Amino acid sequence: MHWTLTVPENFSLPQLIRRSLNCERFKLLQPPFSVNRTKDHLHRVERLESGNTVYLTLSQTPAGLILHTDERLSGKDTEEVSHKTRRMLRLSENLQPFLEMARRTPGLEKTLQHGAHILRGATLFEDVIKAIILTQEEKTRQGQRITWLVDRFGDPLPSNPTRHAFPTPQQLLWGSDVLREVFPLETAQKLIRAAEKFCYEEDCLETLSNGKHSTHTLAVEMMKLLHLDPETLGLVMLNLGRYDYIPPVSCMQRHSRPSSKGNQDGMRDPYTMFEPLQPWGGLACWLWDWSSAESVEANAAGGMEWKG
Repeated sequence: MHWTLTVPENFSLPQLIRRSLNCERFKLLQPPFSVNRTKDHLHRVERLESGNTVYLTLSQTPAGLILHTDERLSGKDTEEVSHKTRRMLRLSENLQPFLEMARRTPGLEKTLQHGAHILRGATLFEDVIKAIILTQEEKTRQGQRITWLVDRFGDPLPSNPTRHAFPTPQQLLWGSDVLREVFPLETAQKLIRAAEKFCYEEDCLETLSNGKHSTHTLAVEMMKLLHLDPETLGLVMLNLGRYDYIPPVSCMQRHSRPSSKGNQDGMRDPYTMFEPLQPWGGLACWLWDWSSAESVEANAAGGMEWKG
């Protein structure tokens, strides 16, 4: 069974795949996502509200985004898959104004080559759990931890039981003792606390995240409800599409190489650097070319050279 979704004019699935595989700080393409060898098809195992677990393949043609499943889905299941796909790929977002700004902004040149769409989960819960692991674990262990979590707790795919969907909050809570054995205690507690909140206050969290609260109010409430540290909160806000939320300097220092002087302490605060680019300052901060120490230092010393 297959069907087609329309996509924004500037959307490219291969670009999104490459960006999500090669982000310098985080590899955002994690299970239950996977890709084909040529990295132009995106795969995912997804548990639906009906209880069905399906294998979804996404590809792009001139006609639009093609969604394919081996199973024949009901109308309700089809609509759920379409809705989740739009969320995962951010198909409802118009990023063209950001790309036009990036064309005139030193430090964002690579965005024109790699695009601005960034993969996220099918649900806010998935985004929060992955954000906790990606920001609390060493980079070499992030993928292993997420893969273990999915394989240990997620529903298996009937046609291939070695593949699993992302676990539900209830499934994580049922395995809370195992989480404490596998993860460092502080990380395990963050995961369990998040699962508890989504089990018992999911409607509150969804209403909060989908509401019309200011970005500052949303950030404060999300941090309070989920007990998130600043770096985890920054990644969650990115996944919520709050592109005006600029993460603190500590989140970005990990991106840049040591300068020739061996000192990053003088790096300018991201808020000062990216506030002139609002309402895209947060997205610009995450997609900035932090790998270039010279770029960071030049902008820290002289401010943005944005040609508006």
